[in-house]
Amino acid sequence: MGFVAAGMVLLSGALWGVRLIFQPEPLSDGAGALVAITMIVMAAVAALGLVLARGRWARRLGGAVVVAQLALAVGLEGTVLGWVALGGTALALILLGGPWLDSFLRRLPPANPPPAAAVTLALGLLAVPGLLGLSAPGGVAWIHWVAALGAMTTGWAFSRALALGLWSARLLVPGLVVAAGFRSPPAGLTGLLALAVAIAALAWSPAATRAVHPLVPQADGVAVPPQLVPSDLLARAGYDERGRPMPRNQ
Repeated sequence: MGFVAAGMVLLSGALWGVRLIFQPEPLSDGAGALVAITMIVMAAVAALGLVLARGRWARRLGGAVVVAQLALAVGLEGTVLGWVALGGTALALILLGGPWLDSFLRRLPPANPPPAAAVTLALGLLAVPGLLGLSAPGGVAWIHWVAALGAMTTGWAFSRALALGLWSARLLVPGLVVAAGFRSPPAGLTGLLALAVAIAALAWSPAATRAVHPLVPQADGVAVPPQLVPSDLLARAGYDERGRPMPRNQ
């Protein structure tokens, strides 16, 4: 049942993506496309988390995605594509909320889970395009697209524990979001300013730093006495039974 739930979450995201791209009213075409990107990407992340990690965080993320879809259904005009997408949302909500998913998910937490603030930052960066689209429902400018691309690229780099991704989340993405805010209506500007502050606060938190630069550095190799290593293994490595390099055949 877990695979069915994951597939339904992914399908609902795809249906809403199609609906927002081809029938975005009352959103503009650009704003609808930005929201569609976030809806598809977040649904895909939740589905992969259910199938590969079987994590309870993926269930919560999937629930947040379908709740966002329900909120969109309230604000958008009713269309055939919209009703089809809403049906997919309802099925995904039922599959995610049922008790049959409990046995499918991991019961114990991972041994070394990433900090919650780091996970929130990584997922929040993926949600930025949709929030940019909602900040300017009447039409987005080029800076909205630049900010969306920067946020998603930064989210990928940060999830790969790259230092460039951390510094981009600290400096570049908040700056791009603020710049996009000044090309949005007043309500959108207020929301994007708050979003920039939230991203910067998470990126400068100790948890985000630990996610990229662990407190315990990688240890060097530990010397092993040659008496404890099988002789055939030593020979293949080019050493004799005393651990001395063997002469190479000319």
